[in-house]
Amino acid sequence: METPDYKGLYLKVKTDKKTKTLVAAVFCSLVVLALFATLYSRSVLEVSVNGEKLGNVNNNQILTAIKKELKEEYKNKLGADVEFVQNIKAVPVKALGQKLDTEDEMLKKLESVLTYRLKAVAININGKEIAMVKDKATAEKVLEQVKDYYISETPGELIKLEVVEKVKLVERYVYPKEVITPEEAKDLILKGGVETRTYEVVQGDSLWSISRKESIPLDDLIKANPQLKSENELALGDIINLTEVKPLLNVSLVKKVTYEESIPYKTEIVKDDTLWTWDQKVKQPGEKGSKEVAAEVLFKNGLRVSETVIGEKVLKEPVTRVVARGTKAEVAFRGSGRFLWPTVGQITSPFGKRGREFHSGIDIAQSKGAPVRASNSGTVTFAGWRGGYGNLVILNHGGGIETYYAHNSSITVSVGQQVEKGQQIAKVGSTGRSSGSHVHFEIRVNGSPVNPLNYLNK
Repeated sequence: METPDYKGLYLKVKTDKKTKTLVAAVFCSLVVLALFATLYSRSVLEVSVNGEKLGNVNNNQILTAIKKELKEEYKNKLGADVEFVQNIKAVPVKALGQKLDTEDEMLKKLESVLTYRLKAVAININGKEIAMVKDKATAEKVLEQVKDYYISETPGELIKLEVVEKVKLVERYVYPKEVITPEEAKDLILKGGVETRTYEVVQGDSLWSISRKESIPLDDLIKANPQLKSENELALGDIINLTEVKPLLNVSLVKKVTYEESIPYKTEIVKDDTLWTWDQKVKQPGEKGSKEVAAEVLFKNGLRVSETVIGEKVLKEPVTRVVARGTKAEVAFRGSGRFLWPTVGQITSPFGKRGREFHSGIDIAQSKGAPVRASNSGTVTFAGWRGGYGNLVILNHGGGIETYYAHNSSITVSVGQQVEKGQQIAKVGSTGRSSGSHVHFEIRVNGSPVNPLNYLNK
């Protein structure tokens, strides 16, 4: 039996153990080297905004997901698409020694530094941007509200509606503060801008008449003219400022309007020989009639511009006013009483109330140039022009009694002259406030007019 070689076996085992240890050491070194090489060569994305470094993310897919999530968050909160004003920059850097942010961490960092713009709609009128609103539906609603405002402010049944200007709705991104509410946009279009022009005052003008003529409220007219010392005193040639609101959108409406209108009554004159010529009497009072008028009316921005009548229907016929006018004449002639008639003719207007005025004498019709004679002896205290009397002669007869002779074409006496009863003192005319040739004759006692017929002989 052969004896085993224990010594050789021991040496062999020992040699194998050293080999395995060496192999293991080499393998570990290679693993470490591979791991180091992997870490050294691997890169991450460095995220920055306007040069400010925010952090790192693993790759573009994560950054894209963060941007999308951020936009969705704003859209849900604001109800509109957004775009970011700043540029988000992402560049690859060596991963070794860099801290990676989680998706939530990077989202919060971006949210704290980013500025955004909303997607909105601009209302563009005749090439000019007027208002910025949330979206197209809001813009269309605003325009409809403007039209509805004018429709509701004017009477009648709508036939036609036109907008003069070209209106466009343009989408673009804007800062949130640029977007206004629908109500603000409607008011802006309706009130528009303020236009100032001037007006030169002409004869008969007042601020009230100018405000009506120019369709501008009186209060606005007063505010626009602080230079005026008084609202009631305007001088010819004064320059008045006219300030008025000009809507940005001109809306024209044609409406069928039905309204009631009065029909004026006629007056019929009948002769009555029981009344004096200066008297008249209403025998039948007049009554206005009424009619229903249908018209097509053009309104521009709520103001009535013109109308075309398309039909009329009489609802009530007017009642004619019948007036009896006297034909009974009283003829003046010279008598032998205390006072003579200054001329011979028909009395066309008696003493007393005449309409809204008081007639302080009697009017005696006579042809121009006929002699006017002194009613009694006296002294001429006035001979000349006096307002509505025209050429006037006044005689003082003593005892507080005076006589007036008015509307003369010429005067033949002078102040201080003594005249006799029946002496010519003037010629008949129609000067001053007068219609037709006649003598206006007055008798005054202590300065107060009295009825001349009580002093004249008939």
